Amino acid sequence: MLSRVLSDDLQHLETIEAQIVKPLAVIISASGKDSVVSGSTFELSVTVCNKGTHSATIEVYIQEDSLGVNRWCKSGQKLLALGSNQSEEVVFEFDIPVDVLPGTYDYTVVVDAPEDYPAETPIQYQQYIQVLPGTSDIVRSSDPTFVIQPATTSQEPAVIPGGGAHSVQVFVHNRGERVDRFRLVCSDLPKSWYRVIYPQNFPDAGLVLQTDCLNLNPGDSGQITLVITPPLNTLSGSYIPTLRLYSENNPELKLLDLLYLEVPPNYQLQAELRTVISRVKSKSGMYQVRLNNSGNTPRLVNLQVKDLDEEGICSYALEPSQALVHPQQTVAVDVLVKPEKWWKRPFLGGAKILNFTVDLEDSQELPLLSDSFPGVLVWEARPWWQFLPFLLLALLGIGLSAYFIWWLLFRIPPSPKVFEFYPEDSNYSAVNDDVVHLGFAINHPSRLSSIKIVGLSADGKPLTRPETYDFSKGIPDILESSCKQQKQLLTCKNIRSNARKPGTYIFEMTAQPKLGKGAVPSTIKTNSVTITPIPNPEIISFASTKANYRDSTTDKNVREKSKKRDLNKSEIKLNWTTVNSKYLQSLQLVGRNAEGAVVSKLKTYDFSEGIPLSLRRNCRKGEPLVCKNVSSGIKKPGDYIFELRAIPKAKVGNEIITKKTEIIKILPKPIKIINFKINGKSAPAKYLIPIKKDKTTPPVTLSWKVDASLGTKVELLPAPGTVPLKGSIPFTLDPKPGSLNLMLQATSTTGEQVVRSVILETYDPQAKDAAAATAEAVTKAIVESQQAQQKKAQEQKEKEQKQKEQQEKERKAKDAAAKKSSESNKSDNSEEAQKDKEQQQTEQFQMSEEDIIDSKYPPFLSPIELPPQAD
Repeated sequence: MLSRVLSDDLQHLETIEAQIVKPLAVIISASGKDSVVSGSTFELSVTVCNKGTHSATIEVYIQEDSLGVNRWCKSGQKLLALGSNQSEEVVFEFDIPVDVLPGTYDYTVVVDAPEDYPAETPIQYQQYIQVLPGTSDIVRSSDPTFVIQPATTSQEPAVIPGGGAHSVQVFVHNRGERVDRFRLVCSDLPKSWYRVIYPQNFPDAGLVLQTDCLNLNPGDSGQITLVITPPLNTLSGSYIPTLRLYSENNPELKLLDLLYLEVPPNYQLQAELRTVISRVKSKSGMYQVRLNNSGNTPRLVNLQVKDLDEEGICSYALEPSQALVHPQQTVAVDVLVKPEKWWKRPFLGGAKILNFTVDLEDSQELPLLSDSFPGVLVWEARPWWQFLPFLLLALLGIGLSAYFIWWLLFRIPPSPKVFEFYPEDSNYSAVNDDVVHLGFAINHPSRLSSIKIVGLSADGKPLTRPETYDFSKGIPDILESSCKQQKQLLTCKNIRSNARKPGTYIFEMTAQPKLGKGAVPSTIKTNSVTITPIPNPEIISFASTKANYRDSTTDKNVREKSKKRDLNKSEIKLNWTTVNSKYLQSLQLVGRNAEGAVVSKLKTYDFSEGIPLSLRRNCRKGEPLVCKNVSSGIKKPGDYIFELRAIPKAKVGNEIITKKTEIIKILPKPIKIINFKINGKSAPAKYLIPIKKDKTTPPVTLSWKVDASLGTKVELLPAPGTVPLKGSIPFTLDPKPGSLNLMLQATSTTGEQVVRSVILETYDPQAKDAAAATAEAVTKAIVESQQAQQKKAQEQKEKEQKQKEQQEKERKAKDAAAKKSSESNKSDNSEEAQKDKEQQQTEQFQMSEEDIIDSKYPPFLSPIELPPQAD
């Protein structure tokens, strides 16, 4: 890292530059070469004064030149707003780390006002921080030491001219108990400035080896040579590099020392005056003073042109009059010589010779090789045709007089005309509460009486209240900050209109002139301007998770077998996706049956403060808003249609977006008659009851249990009719021989039927012929009943098959529609449908053959045992 402190010449140069008249004056509290101990704090105060004629916004910041300086400063940028002749101070605080390496770190203080003073800024001040080693280091008796010879101090630095050389001897003493290797590093100087020479080794006779380190045994001392050779173009000034000695045994040991160097100044400055244009007629003569600084010190030279003629005909201009020439740099100063007294130009004959001299003066009173350069300007005589302008001037005077007479007496003053009228932007959004702002330009504003602005629709109907501004007494106060008048042009920008509602506007402006001759109003319209409305929340998809659901079992025995099964799978779950959800006030969900009657209570989900608590497990934040598996509360078998309404917020509008699902079915589970008993025993096809004359018939209790979905109609025919799914009823039979056919019939909501029947027959064991006749009649009735039941069961089976085929077609159609409307629900629907299908197959296979036969096909009656016949 380069360690350099500005010389006295550079400090003096900065003082001279600061004296040049500038709109900003800067005072820095630091000296430019501040010494700070590592681990301490350093404050830099910068005072800025605005000497300009107007207010300015000024930025003061620290520009890092050495790596790490910006990290030391807590806030490296300050912003000031100063009026004319105001000043303010900013303070930058540097926290120097404890572990930073000693050395010189440079940075630049930049004062910039790009908007207010672009030509004079930025102003830069080079600063340096010399970081010194901390005083709390502990030196052990076994640590190595080194000494620099010859010794240098800040008061007695080593003087090295540019291109010269300076040799430094570094004596190293190894006080440790082990052999050690030492290397010398000077990181503050460029590698081209120095060379480190280590002692040569002689392992064998006649063999010399170059080494890159100093090898020392315990207690030995050695010498390292450091040769410093600054280049010829090195700037004069003081340099303080840090030397560090690295020990191979103790690499973290900091062995540091400072070397004070000084490069003396060289004041070589060559100057010459070159002629560019020396013969002129009416233009300026041009000369150039070239200043070449071949030294190593910046030079500030003042230039002055003196007229050597008594008449003082010429005027002289220097661009610039003060030249700053940096080392190894050439600066050209233009000298313009212009004859001013045109009447002294010769009319005839030879040219006029004008003599002048350019004098140089060093601002620091440094020596100059030559301080005066003479010059000659040749002013040629006039040509003969130059007498014609005098005649033309006379004619022009007559014409101007006539023009002024017309202007004062006959001229019609021009009316103000709007030649520019535009919106500041072509598109606005109601989302941001945008209001249309307008701008316009009118010439001849002194003749303007008033302007009127109104917003129109495409067909010319007014959409805004007309706004009128009175310009009869100048710019009105309400437009003072928005309008600017320059001679005959009035320009106004960012004029707020009354257009704030969504829609398309065309603004019309009418400029009304003051009363007088030739006063004509000027009207102009803008292009169309659109205020985009706030987008309404929309429902892009709304469907159930499955097309069909199956009613879950409610039987206790079955539930105990299926504890791990989801008993709520028959409940309809809904998925939906909405966009523009941040403008959503609420969602309303209502369920209806196929006839349109409401079957579920209206549910309202309030989205005014985000996703409601009841939907946080179902909805995913973001845009679009996706909600899945939302419970509907509908479990009863049947056909349903759900309706979802999106209610927008008040500021969006009152349009309600509604979307409905397709028909969703909850299929009832298959009907199963668990038991059908007489007096606690399974009912046979025929139940015989003997009777005795003059005695009551023994009581008969009929009980049943049906496993079916809610809504299934269970009937006991011919009487008592509709009965519950489970129950019992006593029968009292007529104490006469006869028969009664009882039928237990279960009908689902879809029309599926399951029938069980039993014949109750009373007979008299003493009767013979009558009994035989009765038995024959009963047998015939039973056979006819069985045939009718078989036929009915077959028809029911065919009906169920057709219903299943129709349901399968509907399911496939709904699956295809659901796949197109929402890809996100595809995997969920397929998995649920597959699980439901597998569950149905499992339940079907779990039904025993006896249950199937009992539920759909009543068993054939066994042969009837007839009572014994009397002889």
